[in-house]
Amino acid sequence: MSIIVPLYNTPKDFLKQMIESVQSQTYSNWELCLADGSDDAHDYVEEVCNTYAKKDSRIVYHRLVKNEGIVGNTNRCIDLASGVYFGLLDHDDILHPSALYEVAKAIEKGADFIYTDEMKFRDMPESSTDIVCKNGFGKDELRSHNYICHFVVFKKSLLEGMAELYRLECEGSQDYDMVLRLTEKAEHIVHIPKILYYWRVHEGSVSMNLAGKQYAVDSAKQALGDQLKRTGELGKVACNLPYETIYRISYNIRKNPLVSVILKGNNRKTDLSSYVKKLLERTTYRPLEIVCAGLDEAIFCGNGVIFSEKASGEYFIFLTDDCLPLTDMWIEEMLMYAQREDVGCVGPWILYRNHTTCFAGAVLDSQEPSGIHLINRGMPEDEQGYEANMRHVRNTTILTGRCLMIARKRFSELGGFDSEMKGFRDADLCLKSRDAGYWNVWTCFAKIESGRSPGRDVVWKESDAFRKKWLERLWQEDEFYHPLLKALKWM
Repeated sequence: MSIIVPLYNTPKDFLKQMIESVQSQTYSNWELCLADGSDDAHDYVEEVCNTYAKKDSRIVYHRLVKNEGIVGNTNRCIDLASGVYFGLLDHDDILHPSALYEVAKAIEKGADFIYTDEMKFRDMPESSTDIVCKNGFGKDELRSHNYICHFVVFKKSLLEGMAELYRLECEGSQDYDMVLRLTEKAEHIVHIPKILYYWRVHEGSVSMNLAGKQYAVDSAKQALGDQLKRTGELGKVACNLPYETIYRISYNIRKNPLVSVILKGNNRKTDLSSYVKKLLERTTYRPLEIVCAGLDEAIFCGNGVIFSEKASGEYFIFLTDDCLPLTDMWIEEMLMYAQREDVGCVGPWILYRNHTTCFAGAVLDSQEPSGIHLINRGMPEDEQGYEANMRHVRNTTILTGRCLMIARKRFSELGGFDSEMKGFRDADLCLKSRDAGYWNVWTCFAKIESGRSPGRDVVWKESDAFRKKWLERLWQEDEFYHPLLKALKWM
């Protein structure tokens, strides 16, 4: 593994600590590539590096003719590298002693892009409490924000066809652009849920000065827009204000297809006609098909709505009759994902009437009676969640059938609902989607209100059939499950 470190006026103590953290690795088959663009006032950088290089032949140092900034210096640093895998380390940060060993284990299992958890620190890593626990790789989560960040290691072959690792036009968000491009090509992306990277916080560091850099935000939006062009997806990229570094993509909806809302009776007290009237008043999308039995259609009038006892739309929305939209473009917000060829199931943010969270995605968890852990259950609507995970679109393992959208062709391909999975048919469908290689998407921009009581509401109960089919096989490798997150209040 070649560790890539561009240098520029690095403080002497930080430089020594960085180099020694690499030398302290328990995995020894590495080279440390240092490309130095420091100015004449910081000649000590060259002196320090040469001192270490003379004692350790694995350290490769090169003084650059001129400083080319983070983009150019990193690309020049790669020119020095001879490894099969490249790891990216900032000049003032530190690696955990077992970082490369853990990465090597993942590589031996076929990984070609690896990232780890990280910790921010000021003086000593041991005194830090700013720990960043990350999700497994999710295409939509990555498009919402650069949560991968440090420590990144990737196979050299992923650079084939690329002019350079970093692009000058994305300076300021060059890491984000790099991760977007490399993960497009990677075949086996692995997240190591261990803190293996220490990100130093000091005056002048990126970790202290993320806010207020408009050029970095603009570069990030360009990187996302460029990915949409490369993948042939049409959409607009914007910041989800006031969060400048959280992004929202509005995908173009193709051909305005018929959507079937398949109502499931859950509340015996529901006046069905009154419910459907409210549903349509709060729904902008047309054409729309309402699928249910026993509805007095005579009370309805208006264009673009039909009623049926059998779904004929290109997209299905399964909806219980105790749920009503809180955002009138709820269908559009889900359809833009459901129409993608790489997406299986899509679900909204479901809230109770007291403005707390009923459902915001779910993961497998063997310690739960149902085998399913609900993310941020009970969290107030105005809370942003861990790493602001309630303010952006993300991938999740499981969605609920209380409100779930899926393309008709995808539903058929996956075999529909399994009658043997009583009470877990929605979760089973989502896991079949995941097993087939599709993304399941949760969006905070489609909001639904549940009429159920928070204190007595149970989404899933115990099921031996569900555990036998899915939990024993999948829960430990569930790409969206992080064991440390359950220690947090809302996880």
